[in-house]
Amino acid sequence: MPSEPKTGSDGTETDAVAISSVVEDYLLDKGKGRDGESGNYRRHAEREIDRFLEFLSDRPGSPATFEALSVADLREYARYLSRQGWAEGTIKNYYAHVSGFLGWASREGHLSENPAQRTRAKEPLPEDTGRKSGEQQAWSREHREQLLSYVDEQAYNAIDAISDDPKAAIKDCRNRALVNLLCFSGVRGAEILADIDDGRRGRDGLRWSDLSLGDNSLQVLAKKQRWDDRALPAPAVPSLERLKQVLDPPSDDWPVFPSLSYSTLVQDFSNSLLERGYDNEEIEEIRLEKVSEGELSMIELCAEYGVAPSAMTTHGGRDVMKRLTDRAGIELDDDTHGYLAPHGARRAAGEVMVRKYGHGEAARLLDNSEQVVREHYSHIEAGELADLAAEAFDEAPQSDNQDSTE
Repeated sequence: MPSEPKTGSDGTETDAVAISSVVEDYLLDKGKGRDGESGNYRRHAEREIDRFLEFLSDRPGSPATFEALSVADLREYARYLSRQGWAEGTIKNYYAHVSGFLGWASREGHLSENPAQRTRAKEPLPEDTGRKSGEQQAWSREHREQLLSYVDEQAYNAIDAISDDPKAAIKDCRNRALVNLLCFSGVRGAEILADIDDGRRGRDGLRWSDLSLGDNSLQVLAKKQRWDDRALPAPAVPSLERLKQVLDPPSDDWPVFPSLSYSTLVQDFSNSLLERGYDNEEIEEIRLEKVSEGELSMIELCAEYGVAPSAMTTHGGRDVMKRLTDRAGIELDDDTHGYLAPHGARRAAGEVMVRKYGHGEAARLLDNSEQVVREHYSHIEAGELADLAAEAFDEAPQSDNQDSTE
């Protein structure tokens, strides 16, 4: 939409910038990758800005320029989002994307201020109860030990029968290593599993080249979009060592947590061999000869031909955790997820560190600021203060004042 003429305060005619005309500039600024056209934030922001523009098109007068946009428009949009039946967090998240865009527009000079941040605009949004710390899932010690015991047993049994079913051994060792890494390192699931919407290196799954088992460290593409070294606590190392032994990857470029989906592996294998000059008939013949007759599994066939399989996705990781939680017999009361989610392991690791070593060391493990850790784990500090207060009152001298009668 072209700019529309307007009259400035000095009486001269300037241009009113159409809101839709700068959306792509904002998305490019917020996008990832060389061309700024990838990344989850960009994808979600684009969806929500489109929703906002569609809403504006139905408003009286259709405020299509920044000049015409008012606090009343944002107030009505907040009310519109609140009426859609979504969860409170979802409503606030969708509104935040629009607010982020308008804040950027203000910094670019298209707006004098961000109308989405005015109190009147935000009033229709769900109230912030402030009850955030301690409400998110964190694996309890009991559930952690129960899950670790289960995946250990599964892996040991599968290794004992590895000659009969090598794929089962790989799968159970992979699952055990995943649980251990999530449990003890505090890494984000998105840092070690593949994002199907972001093909950048570092968002395509953890590779063996990213691990240094001897130095107890790993490298990840962190949330702040740079490569960082993270701690690999000793309890997680043996499961990774055994996985590498069982998987026997022909290259350190292989993912640590490969997808074992048959259809995915067939596609990986076919695509790789097509690039090497094989035709479809030759590829199918190899697969039928090696796999269908039971000589090899698809993951072994990939290894034999040097084909790196796809990494397990974040969605696949959640599915694995759902199955493991169920099969380990773990019951979660009053939990919105219903299973031990990957982020629950990270939060539990943070709780352990805060209780043992304080907020500073927890922040280092979790790759967060100390301020953020204090906010996220304030329930721990509150509980400790309550214990200290109770102890202080217990030890306080009794008052000599006698109760008065009325």
